Amino acid sequence: MANSNGSGPVPPSSLFLTTSALPARDRIPVWREVFGQMMVRLDIEPAKDTSFHAEGELHMLPGAALASVTATPFRVSRTQRLIAHDMTDMAFVVTADVPLRVAQNGREQLLDAGDAIFLRGNERCVIQSGDRAKFTNISVPVDDLMPMLANDLDLSMTVVSRQSDALDLLLGYVRLLQTRRKPHSEELSRLAAGHIRDLVAAMIGPEPDGGSSAGERGGVRAARLRAIKADIGRHICEPELSIDRIAMRHGISPRYIRKLFQEEETTFSDFVLFQRLERSRHLLRSPVQAASTIASVAHACGFNDLSYFNRTFRRRYGMTPTDFRNGAPI
Repeated sequence: MANSNGSGPVPPSSLFLTTSALPARDRIPVWREVFGQMMVRLDIEPAKDTSFHAEGELHMLPGAALASVTATPFRVSRTQRLIAHDMTDMAFVVTADVPLRVAQNGREQLLDAGDAIFLRGNERCVIQSGDRAKFTNISVPVDDLMPMLANDLDLSMTVVSRQSDALDLLLGYVRLLQTRRKPHSEELSRLAAGHIRDLVAAMIGPEPDGGSSAGERGGVRAARLRAIKADIGRHICEPELSIDRIAMRHGISPRYIRKLFQEEETTFSDFVLFQRLERSRHLLRSPVQAASTIASVAHACGFNDLSYFNRTFRRRYGMTPTDFRNGAPI
């Protein structure tokens, strides 16, 4: 499984391997040795009588690691030999888009597609998939995680429903990190790893002091804000977009959303306005929209009032929408 103990310099940001570039006879041995045992510390066995194909990516951070694998049916196990080579006990969050059979420490769970499970890195485990699966593993050092949890909590085999808000935030944040191809600086890498740990802890339960959503850890707040911004982006063209609608979709209060934007020294309204103006700026110079009127562009960007659009555009860019369309530089 993905492993990062947070010591030493920042490792390479990501490693990728696919069987599509390998001859059929080499796919299983190379995958087991390179990706399985060297990269994610798992012994991988493809299902019998299947044509084995897989691709996987390991994204390393100082204090967290993210692994994503798409593969034909498989059985993976973490053996005592692989455990012995790891210096740090890790907590693993495992999820897939198909049902998984998971066993550890004498217990077994059959996960529904999308559910997640916690596993301990210092205990043997087995994970099986009967179908082609997209499999995600997120790992953090147990010692970094435990101070954020209730005392004596046994993480092993703890199941988290796919309906969990915290799990959704965690996976969304992980996807964001994985889509970035440019390496992060060491400072941002450590910040991202801290956010991952916060989100992992949030999946298990409330903070030991019983903190509410208003007191969520920085990583949870950062993931919530990213999810809210993405939601705004998807609905930016809708004139009825409002903080109340966003809050309802995310199951939080409008007041909490305002606080999230205040922490970035802006407001919900200013962020929405900026996104709409930026979209209008793009459309005004787009050849596809050359025949559209200024009013129709404004409406397509969520503005109901043309005079308000003209006024805010000029305030933002120092010229009217018409001047900008006619080629005036900003």
